[in-house]
Amino acid sequence: VLLDTINVQFDEKKVGKIIQFEPKTTIKELSFVRISSGSLGGKARGLAFASNLLKKANLGLNGSSGTVDRTNYSVETRLDYNSDKWQRFGVFSYKREEKDDSITSNNTFFHLRAVRKVNNLVSWEIFSQLSEKPLQKIKRRELFGAGIRLSPYKSLRVGLGLFDENEERILLETRKTTRLNTYITNDFKISDTATFESTLYIQPDIDDFSEVRSFFVAGLRLRITEKFSSIISYENTYDSSPPPNTDESNSFYGIKFSFEY
Repeated sequence: VLLDTINVQFDEKKVGKIIQFEPKTTIKELSFVRISSGSLGGKARGLAFASNLLKKANLGLNGSSGTVDRTNYSVETRLDYNSDKWQRFGVFSYKREEKDDSITSNNTFFHLRAVRKVNNLVSWEIFSQLSEKPLQKIKRRELFGAGIRLSPYKSLRVGLGLFDENEERILLETRKTTRLNTYITNDFKISDTATFESTLYIQPDIDDFSEVRSFFVAGLRLRITEKFSSIISYENTYDSSPPPNTDESNSFYGIKFSFEY
């Protein structure tokens, strides 16, 4: 899925799993271990569910004054709910940019995804997305799709699928397309506190492969504490048929802060 300016990584979070205790069990990797047999009970399962939710919040703010007065700010939040076989998450973001007395960006983004693990190599996934970018002539963009994901290495994931997209452009007719969804995402650990993350999406129209969209994001994540990180990021979006009076390619870069709770 073209994720606009959101880097949706598919981290395998090992939290909240309810696993029977064995002598070889590595306790530090688990949130819940069942020592005896029998039902857990409602309270215990409620605690396991709560521990299984991983929440993230990213905040970004930068600006300038003088010849050009500029203020940019963004907020992103992500909620994960995972188990042995399933990974589910939702992402919401809002981004606003102001230059002098004009608003130059006012974007809203929402994404839902569920991934079902088949084995250590193969998973299947379904996803849905909604975005609004009125200043880029996109009143509303909706899509729904499915595909498979390959994980040949823990840090490398490759995806292939299809999605249907409805794009309502301002002062233009709604455009409906079916696109091929291909992506590759990789995390490279530089040190215990630094990780380089990158994701590339390429999405051609299945009826016309010259009609293509792409999205690339790269970021250096610097872990400050166990829960708090800073991210230096670069993002590029490309649309071979953009709305009138907009560019085919757009790039963004900056720094934001991430907090897990």
